[in-house]
Amino acid sequence: MGEADSPARVSREIGLAIDHAACDPAAWDAVMAEIGRLVPGVWPVLQMVDAAGSGLPLAQWGWDPAHIESYEAHYGAVNPWLPLVLSTPTMVSIHSEERMPAESLRHTEFHAGWLRPLGAMTASSGIKLIDADGRLAMLNLQHERARAEREHGRLAAIMEGIGPRMRRAIETNRACFPPSAARVPGETLLDRVADPAFVVTRDLRLVEASRAGHALIAGGEVLRVGALDRVQIRDPGLAGAVAREVALACGGDPADGAPDIASELAPGPVRIGEALWRVTAIGLRQDLRGVLGMARLLTPDHLALVVLRRTVSDGARARHHLAALGLSPAEIRLALLMDGTRSLVEAAGSLGIRHETARSQLRQVFSKLGVSRQSELAVFILRLRQRA
Repeated sequence: MGEADSPARVSREIGLAIDHAACDPAAWDAVMAEIGRLVPGVWPVLQMVDAAGSGLPLAQWGWDPAHIESYEAHYGAVNPWLPLVLSTPTMVSIHSEERMPAESLRHTEFHAGWLRPLGAMTASSGIKLIDADGRLAMLNLQHERARAEREHGRLAAIMEGIGPRMRRAIETNRACFPPSAARVPGETLLDRVADPAFVVTRDLRLVEASRAGHALIAGGEVLRVGALDRVQIRDPGLAGAVAREVALACGGDPADGAPDIASELAPGPVRIGEALWRVTAIGLRQDLRGVLGMARLLTPDHLALVVLRRTVSDGARARHHLAALGLSPAEIRLALLMDGTRSLVEAAGSLGIRHETARSQLRQVFSKLGVSRQSELAVFILRLRQRA
């Protein structure tokens, strides 16, 4: 196998199409077509599900549309491979013939109604891109069972090569192109981003920002712009997350101090006070900068679009809910400890208050929440945490 067919070269080629999809959600079908062109003999399909809505239309290439429609309408719900996908970590390739061979499904409805009509294309290789916050994104490559064992290594290298780039592009779609937002003619990408967003160089010099980004800079509590227009982030954890994502988006490698491709897992949120911050970054090549309204010839070669998404922590949401029900700060602190894992004496000790004080506060909690027993309060608190 020469360089022209190597997984690294194929991943780079597919990555160019993924960059376009990051700035245009309608381009995911073109990404699937590029995978089909560069990896002959596979039918790629990308599925994204958001608990806030429903399963989004599948982006695909090579499939009979009727077969895709039947999967969306029925067979996706009875797919026996789905539990394997859900139990496998993100960015780890999965191969059906290794984990659950098609032959083992012969007596299932899924095999009879959906796999058998595919003829020889009954094996698949896939990778889970996102599995967090009620969202799931999966890339699947359907192929002939006869080539499954021969192709596993190459397909795994390609999927794991493009997976992190696809994850960042999907996250950018979510931040920049909410389904409910109608596009205004002439509107640039930065105009559409509701969250704080920044176009920066590899060394974090600011080139442009969204309206929310400028507001965050003006506030000065989270970040500021210092000498030479360099973005300075006050919290070390958030600063590290931004630097890492920008380095990866700009093509960072271990020699530059950036993580290697194997470490490109979805970054977790950074907690600052009661807020959780998530960082997403994609690289912006020269041919993509027009969507930002930027002059191509006046900007550096390596730029990244960084989006910061702020949410309130689960504990803060629970405290806000209890405050809305009339509990005082002291009563909220006690109520949240009474989840069935400790006695009132132990809760009082944790809070550094006398048992009699805790008992008086507990009576007020009972009255305001409409419960009469500690067991009822424990159920209330547990359910509140689940909703938060």
